[in-house]
Amino acid sequence: MGLSCGMSLIKYILFIFNLLCAICGIALIAIGAVILSKFNELDKLVEEHNAGAPPIALIVLGSIIFIISFFGCCGAIRESYCMSLTYGFFLLVLLIAQIVIAALIFIYIGDVVTAAKNAFDTIWENRSQQQNAEFLDVIQANLHCCGKTTFLEWGVPPLSCCGGNTIVGNVCNPTAIYLSGCRNAVGEFITGASHLLGWIAVGVAVIQFVGLISACCLANSIRNNERRYA
Repeated sequence: MGLSCGMSLIKYILFIFNLLCAICGIALIAIGAVILSKFNELDKLVEEHNAGAPPIALIVLGSIIFIISFFGCCGAIRESYCMSLTYGFFLLVLLIAQIVIAALIFIYIGDVVTAAKNAFDTIWENRSQQQNAEFLDVIQANLHCCGKTTFLEWGVPPLSCCGGNTIVGNVCNPTAIYLSGCRNAVGEFITGASHLLGWIAVGVAVIQFVGLISACCLANSIRNNERRYA
């Protein structure tokens, strides 16, 4: 018993798409891990909104995509109706979940950014405390910013405002001081990272939608083939 040339082609297309999905899953895990490391540095800014949740969700999603894609590859090669149908079902559930995650990211990003800016204002007002001063150093060094809205608010900018470029006396080189304020830099970072997560989820969903259609076609062909030779 064998599939027609058209369905054999779909089988290999499905295999290739699953391979691409597996690669995308690995990419999601890697990107989520990188963004999570950055979010952990800024987590204090958004205590009421768990900033680490989106990248963690991305890592979990990437792991699930990789596992499902692996079984999808096996189902296509073995020409199993049950495995192909089951794979298609889980792919549909995963597709819906990704769309929901992407929608939530785009819907609530504004609230998270506002919360982060408000929290930054509080930390800035209490920058005389050592813990807050150290946290501001982390933000300034990583986001290449200085002060709340401008480096002039510091009076004498700390070394974290100049990326390590100093002059005699361990003082920032005036020509190397970051000009951007950290309040807006924090908002731009969270916005950019969240948009990246959202569009990645949408892009992977498009690939998976093609895989879902191919899986349904293959499963239907396998079932008809089994009936024909029963």
